[in-house]
This record gives sequence, structure tokens and C-alpha cells, in this order.
Amino acid sequence: MSPNESLHSLKLENAAWQALLQVMQEEEQALIEGDADRLALLNTAKLTQLQSVSEHARSRHADLLAAGHTPDHPGMDAWLTQHGQPEHRARWQQLCDMELEARAMNQRVGALIDMRLTSTRQALNVLIHAATSQSGLYDQAGQAVAAHKGKPLTAA
Repeated sequence: MSPNESLHSLKLENAAWQALLQVMQEEEQALIEGDADRLALLNTAKLTQLQSVSEHARSRHADLLAAGHTPDHPGMDAWLTQHGQPEHRARWQQLCDMELEARAMNQRVGALIDMRLTSTRQALNVLIHAATSQSGLYDQAGQAVAAHKGKPLTAA
């Protein structure tokens, strides 16, 4: 891997990470706003960006192996020590920073999803409890039923 090719590859990989982070930010905002319709659209975009990031990482790993280095952070650091220029190091550091940012954002998104699921489960539990109690809202066939507690208003 020549220094010029590697710089171009790092630029492309950084662009892929930036695009992924943008989609993840939109996903986080959609979860905060409770916009489920937008989430469905973002899932497709997120998958596309994840595939792009993965392809770039696989290519970088293959290049590192071909250059006699391990396909990981220490291998990249060793390659940079031998061949890297300041711009290579800057691009690599940006890539590492974006990876950390994506991990943190993924944890926040996971927490938001968990909160939404918990809220949905609680609402379902309330409906199930109401439907299965004597004064339920629905019978087993799903038909609405009136509560039978107390006396009718016309009773003396």
C-alpha cells in the first residue's frame, strides 16, 4: 500500500464514518421525538453506511496484512511509524475518534430504544390487565364490553 493510496483510502473511510454518524444522529433524534416512521427509513440508510464502513475496514486490513502488519490498531500504528505522514496520522486519529463517537452514540440509541420498549410493554400490560379483569374493556373475542360494577343509574 503506497502512502498516496493509503491516504486516499483513509479519506474514503473517514467519509463513510461521517455518513454513518450522520445517520446515527438522525436515528437518535427520531427516537427522542418518537418518530417511528422515520426510524424505518433510517434503518435502511444505516445498514448501507455500516456496509460501506465494513468494506473500507476490510480493505484497510487486507492492505495492512499485505504490508506485513497485523490488521488492527497496533498494525496501523506500526504502518504509520514506517510510512505515515502527518496527514495520514491525522486521518487515522479522526477515524479512531469517529469510531469511539459511534460506539457512544450506539449506546445512547440502545438506551432510548430500551426506554421506548419499556413504555410500550407497560402500556400493553395495562391493556392486558384491563381486558382480563372482570371489568375489562374487551372480551376474549376482542369485542367491547361494558363494566358491570355497581348499580345501574335507574336502580332505586
